[in-house]
Amino acid sequence: MFGDSYSENDLLDTLHHLAKGEHITWNDNQLAPDTRFYVLGLAPNAARLSVRFFWQNTFGRMARNLARHYDRLNIIRPAYDKFPTLPVWRLVQETVRKPSPDARPAEPNPRLAGDLLLAVLNDMPYPATLLDGTALRIRAERNVSRGQAAIIKAYYLRNSSNPKLKEVMTVELNEQSTYLPYVLGRLFAVLEAVQQSANPGINATIKDRYFNSASATPSSVFPLLINLAQKHLAKLDGGLGLYYQKKIADLIDRITQTLPARMTLPEQGAFQLGYYHETQKRYAKSKKEES
Repeated sequence: MFGDSYSENDLLDTLHHLAKGEHITWNDNQLAPDTRFYVLGLAPNAARLSVRFFWQNTFGRMARNLARHYDRLNIIRPAYDKFPTLPVWRLVQETVRKPSPDARPAEPNPRLAGDLLLAVLNDMPYPATLLDGTALRIRAERNVSRGQAAIIKAYYLRNSSNPKLKEVMTVELNEQSTYLPYVLGRLFAVLEAVQQSANPGINATIKDRYFNSASATPSSVFPLLINLAQKHLAKLDGGLGLYYQKKIADLIDRITQTLPARMTLPEQGAFQLGYYHETQKRYAKSKKEES
């Protein structure tokens, strides 16, 4: 089917064919969905190796489970991110601090990679340690990376039964949703954009000071942020100021209930995904205008 050189997209395409029960020719070899497939998980144990798990099933079953996993992970990515997929090792790295030149690389939870891989192979719920580690990194860094947004989306699509929560676990911005935590995440991204437009080159934005409290205790933060935005809007020219005023008004109109004093972890995940989606939408629009 392919030559000696192949890409991640080639592999994904092959997986999707196998997942649909189709036979595939790969480098002159026939790959059949009913072929038995085995995965042995090993872990270092002092001077020895210990067996973490031994998985066996058909090639087709593995392909279907991997295809479902990658579909759940699929999310809009920044223009600079050229990787079409997020392998297990990259997901695990999203739970630890980013490496710096003067510090040793942080080590993820030693069991996480094995637990995550086994969950993917069996199409089972993702381990809670994956979400816990991701949530801790978002709080520490006050930012949401593509990998972290993908983890939030995949985790709640597979692990949650809340239809309102799953409604916003989408690849791109869900502009029609009125789910409050998601709307608040979008609103926070817009308020940050207003501040950046009013103060070009600003070193620290409202995200650096208020991101965690806005996602956890919105009732105590958003009134302050909206008042602050009025001062920033006054600095903008008519066209841009009017655009942001309409954007803010549209999102506020979607808030039909009292701001909660505290949001749960799943609600914070929806807030973080709303922030990520809205931010990527803005960057994509800016890139299009530059082109």
